[in-house]
Amino acid sequence: MELYNNWDVSGEPREITLADGSKRMSWPLTWEQMEQYLKNLHVKDGVALEGALTETDIAAIKTETVDNADKPWLDEQTITWPAIQNVFRDAWILAYQKEWKPEEHAVGMDYHCLLRMNTLQVKVDGLTKMVHEKGHEDCIAGIWQIFAAWPNPMGEEQEVMRINRKDGSPQMKKTWPLPWTTDGEGPSVVKVLEECGWGEFLIAAIKTQLFDKKDQSGVHANCNEETVVWPDIQQAFRSAVTEEPWSELLSMEWEPLAPEVTLRLKIEKTKLKEVLEGEWRMYCKPEDGGEAFSYGLLTQEVVVDPETGNGSFSGRSRVEGKYVVEEGIIEWNPINGRTKISYCEVWPNGQRDALTARVKSNGKFLCESESGYYQKATREDLNLPPDAEDRIGEEAPAGIKKYFLYDNDAAIED
Repeated sequence: MELYNNWDVSGEPREITLADGSKRMSWPLTWEQMEQYLKNLHVKDGVALEGALTETDIAAIKTETVDNADKPWLDEQTITWPAIQNVFRDAWILAYQKEWKPEEHAVGMDYHCLLRMNTLQVKVDGLTKMVHEKGHEDCIAGIWQIFAAWPNPMGEEQEVMRINRKDGSPQMKKTWPLPWTTDGEGPSVVKVLEECGWGEFLIAAIKTQLFDKKDQSGVHANCNEETVVWPDIQQAFRSAVTEEPWSELLSMEWEPLAPEVTLRLKIEKTKLKEVLEGEWRMYCKPEDGGEAFSYGLLTQEVVVDPETGNGSFSGRSRVEGKYVVEEGIIEWNPINGRTKISYCEVWPNGQRDALTARVKSNGKFLCESESGYYQKATREDLNLPPDAEDRIGEEAPAGIKKYFLYDNDAAIED
């Protein structure tokens, strides 16, 4: 913590390269500067106090950073704060033979300074400072509020250019952009933030990350005061949470900032029956590399409690008699509007296949079951073409054909 507090961030940040090859603005030190910092830690009037580092300790840190062939982004001219955090986190894990769990290193505990949220940006940036001071749980709750309040009316998407979250390529995406502010009655980002209780200072801090510090925050270049999308907000907060490349671990720690948390995962209570009840096509691919297949699902008798958003449903196979759906449960989360369903496919031989899935507002769901299959479904009556040629013909897209694999009867029937 003394090293962190002493780290100089008074000058202009400069560009650094992260472990994944991406760029970020920060305040790196040369190894010569770092060595001096390390030599002076816990030293007063030339006397080494408890916790002072030995020459062997300092040499070991150099071995793990600038002399480490597995970390080519670090060199004699570039030592970053996350690199030092990583060295000591790895050492802690080896020393204690335990998993590093952020929740076990709260404010005031010995190793709190090694949490990724303690970035150099905390010392100079308003949003990062807010994240730091607000605390992990309260900050997550605040971000979920923004997610829940962001309007995403069904059928009113607009196309904007952003990044494909899977491969990082530019892509036109359908979403629900908002202007930063508006003088009229229409929605805006500022109105959403004010509705969620964010004050003027914090709104200004988010605005800085979105528009003024794109080279540091990583927010997409197309984000401007006329067009802000939910992924822009996510990226602004990600840059405040960590200076490291975003990872699955960080998505677990900061769930609303995970790239897969899109506005389509939010459904209004009044729309649940409309989204859930109908004809579905299920695509299944064994995780062991076996042949993929597909089949039909008919969801019926969807009942939703208008107060809680929870409910139930029944169902059966497309061709009656193959299987029936039992224990169909709908769980609607009032915090963020996300919907989870669970049910059992009960087959005549007594086999019971349990599935759980996250449902999207566009009539699609992705199963979370651990039965050895990658499974996803789409509403046939909403999302798939009605003509057989468009479903399984030579020119039919692979993304359509997969829903009729080995089930051509379904492809040619109304």
